[in-house]
Amino acid sequence: DAGEFDTAREAYGIAIELQPDFADAYVNWGDLLSGLGEIDAAIAVSERGLAHCPGHIGLRTNLGNALLEAHRVTDALGHLQAAAEAPDASRQVRRNFANALRLSGNLMAARDRLDALLAEDGEDADSLCLRAFARFAAGDITGAWGDYRSRWHSGYHEPARPFDHPHWEGEDLDGKTLLVWGEQAVGDELMFATMLPDLLTRGGRVLLETEHRLVPLLRRALPSVQVYPRTDPPAPDLLLAGIDYQIAIGDLGEHMRNSVESYDNSRPYLSADAELTARLTDRYTANANGRPRIGISWRSGADRAGVARSLRTDDLDRLLRLTECFWVSLQYGDSDEETAGAPALFIDPGIDPLISMDDAAAQIASLDLVISVANTTVHLAGSLGVPTLALLPQVADWRWTASGDACPWYPSVRLIRQSEPGDWSSVIENVEDELAALVRSY
Repeated sequence: DAGEFDTAREAYGIAIELQPDFADAYVNWGDLLSGLGEIDAAIAVSERGLAHCPGHIGLRTNLGNALLEAHRVTDALGHLQAAAEAPDASRQVRRNFANALRLSGNLMAARDRLDALLAEDGEDADSLCLRAFARFAAGDITGAWGDYRSRWHSGYHEPARPFDHPHWEGEDLDGKTLLVWGEQAVGDELMFATMLPDLLTRGGRVLLETEHRLVPLLRRALPSVQVYPRTDPPAPDLLLAGIDYQIAIGDLGEHMRNSVESYDNSRPYLSADAELTARLTDRYTANANGRPRIGISWRSGADRAGVARSLRTDDLDRLLRLTECFWVSLQYGDSDEETAGAPALFIDPGIDPLISMDDAAAQIASLDLVISVANTTVHLAGSLGVPTLALLPQVADWRWTASGDACPWYPSVRLIRQSEPGDWSSVIENVEDELAALVRSY
């Protein structure tokens, strides 16, 4: 509430004016600002507090975390390290520094810090979860999945679904029924679903609960699987006693993707609606007038982490100036302001991924190439087997690993990474080279 915020701002201002070294006032004020997304203001408040209270752990932690939110990772590390190495630093403060090391790409140092925390408490779910991310990024696949199961008890994850059936631990499924339930965002569900064809080779009967927009796609892709939309409470069929086991879709990795070599089994598994794909292909081909049809998505929908993953407007404009290509917008959400000055970008009003992923799949299947930042578009294109360039920040999310251009989950996706944090110029140059080659051969 704006009124309550103004009152709080005034109260903290008065408290600090009366007692400039009142550290808790700076800490609480910074927490409030960070929670409201006013990151620059939170940084300023914490810096002001440290000027009066040098060495205060809470202020150093707040400043470090706010700098991380602002993607100023190098600046954040110094403050978080100072807080973590104080004699009375809490586990949370030490864990914050370990996570900052991970986000900076220093995976071994992050792992060392997390190992030390886990030596003190092997059941520390938050540290286990962070260590899983570090392990995945470094290619330590086998150990990562065991740590990843801790996410259900950590503060970094949604609650588990309310199913009481025994957890599947890899038992023989012959004559049995297994319920697999989706988790996290749509892109995560699509990525983890690349393991379902492998699961089906184990025999048994499989039920799948998933986000409602994925139901048509997954029913078409997996006709032997009974697919249910996720509802609260769950569909009554999914609560029956006749189900022998249940498992979250991400936990399949411990059984299906427990080595680097096992990712060779990841293959395109979705197919788009053939009739709609044909109509869209005809429409876009007519508009393209002999040019390659290129789909583009430039923004991540993730709340704060999405900023570092998203292209700036000038980077987007630089690509759209390549008029040798016919550009089709694959961006979901409101993009009118960003695309107002981009006449070269074709926006199909009949396609909205936020309403129908099945329509979005047909649109992607009608294109020659997809270019996208790390969002749902990459997962959908990769699951369909459409050639895709995924544009990544220098330190990418764990699923894209820490280096290389091959995508472990999707063979048709090539990863293009920033060479410097926040600098998309080398990425755009790489994409321009790819497009020039495509235009010459088209």
